[in-house]
Amino acid sequence: MNTPIFPFTAIVGQEQFKKALILNLIDPSIGGVLAIGDKGTGKTTLIRSLADLMEDNNNFPFVNLPLGVTEDRLIGNINLETLINEKKEVIKSGLLNKANKGILYVDEVNLLQAHLMDVLLDASASGRYYLEREGVSHILESRFCLVGSMNPEEGELRPQLKDRFGLGVEVITTTSLTERAAVVKARMAFDADPEKFRNSYQKQQNYLLGSIRKAQKAIVRVKVSGEMIDYCSNLAMQYGVEGLRADILLIKTAKANAALEGKGSVSQKEVDDIADLVLFHRKKLIPSNQNEDNQSNERQELEQEFEGDNSTQDDKDVKIPLNDFKRSTIDKKKEGKLRQKQNLTGEKSTDVKKTVGQYLATDKFQMHHQRKQKELKEHYIFLLDASGSMLSNQINAYAKGAVEQIAITNKTQKTTYSMVTLTDNDAVILINSNPILQQLEETLKSLETGGKTNLKAGLKKVKQLTTDPDCVHHLCMVTDGKFSGGGSIGEHVLAFNTLCKGLDSVSVVDAEQGVVKLGMAKAFATEIRADYEVLKIEQ
Repeated sequence: MNTPIFPFTAIVGQEQFKKALILNLIDPSIGGVLAIGDKGTGKTTLIRSLADLMEDNNNFPFVNLPLGVTEDRLIGNINLETLINEKKEVIKSGLLNKANKGILYVDEVNLLQAHLMDVLLDASASGRYYLEREGVSHILESRFCLVGSMNPEEGELRPQLKDRFGLGVEVITTTSLTERAAVVKARMAFDADPEKFRNSYQKQQNYLLGSIRKAQKAIVRVKVSGEMIDYCSNLAMQYGVEGLRADILLIKTAKANAALEGKGSVSQKEVDDIADLVLFHRKKLIPSNQNEDNQSNERQELEQEFEGDNSTQDDKDVKIPLNDFKRSTIDKKKEGKLRQKQNLTGEKSTDVKKTVGQYLATDKFQMHHQRKQKELKEHYIFLLDASGSMLSNQINAYAKGAVEQIAITNKTQKTTYSMVTLTDNDAVILINSNPILQQLEETLKSLETGGKTNLKAGLKKVKQLTTDPDCVHHLCMVTDGKFSGGGSIGEHVLAFNTLCKGLDSVSVVDAEQGVVKLGMAKAFATEIRADYEVLKIEQ
């Protein structure tokens, strides 16, 4: 028996999420929805309800992508036995193909492996994908509404992947007593008699379904003027988005919104209604007029806090200059990162001497923006020497243990890990900004050694991993210092200084063993001013 599905129109709240999903059904080329926020807010119920609404007489599948999905399970495979024995090509359909003309939902999308995420987004954007296995190539249809959800506390999604989602919404737990009570009452009524509850909402369900079907047909006739195109591009520029995807999506989403509203052309109202859906996960700036309003509110809040202080009148008269508030969001993040970097490197602050009142004002300001500064993630990059000189089982085991211990010690909700190995005179990125500690542990267990140590190749890979400005990047090198590729220590130091400018801290774990030691790892660590320690191996 099929399990009854909660009616879509009976769901209380989450209006922005609902609208984003409906607009994607009207125009699937919008590119899906990314829901960022709290757990337990009914995201899965909402999405499954919409799929049930669209089922009608047509097949409208709902595919929930498991987090540990393999590539074969995602894109499909060829039945090798049938191919060999019967000379027939029998395709085992993957989840991408099964989601065709339906909804593909990925919970905790930020924890999905990066290469699978690329496949998923490419299929979502193009509406098809290539299945190439055992010398056989097929093009499979895969037009679906992609929905991803994530909790930022469990790790961020790479900016370039986040941008590929057409729309973004913030899903938060409601603080309205009336709304919370309504959710509980609706759920209790549904659980008591699902069929009766569904029937009571059938009229609303039919009306919404009819509106979506009508909008799907009408969208091709919706017109967009040159003035509205200019308005959308100007809006994207004001919010400092990168690329032109936001400009195009503002137009597409506004057209879908106009079709849903039964209008034949896009006006400024249709654009404004959906602008936050397109810009929410892309914007890097706040328009100056909006920023000034926020700054004025912040100043008033701080002045109110000062009024309750037991300081002298002179101290109370000290105000934070308005210019201090006229800094963009980017400037504030840079300031927060610089402050963390100074703590890590021991650099002295360049602040001039302040009065008691100015210290008070500064402290209030810093406390007020502490939450923004905490948004920075801790990114640990492990550069592990897996060359032939590290072949000893004992050395290899202790080196892996050192990496694992460092990772465990520094684990927080906002920590991500990357791993680069130096082997076979080359470097390979085995893990790229993954927040799952178990993935790091499993990779260490399967790590193979051999060849020479090409440090320069490894540093190039490290450079690729330090492009995110919202991260504090820590590099931990585990090596015996027996570098190949030619050049002196000075040349390797030059390579480090050139390629690794994005790092905030560096440590070197010296794995060199034996009675006679060359001391290359220690010399390198000294030259680059890294923290240094010796890998201790019990005899």
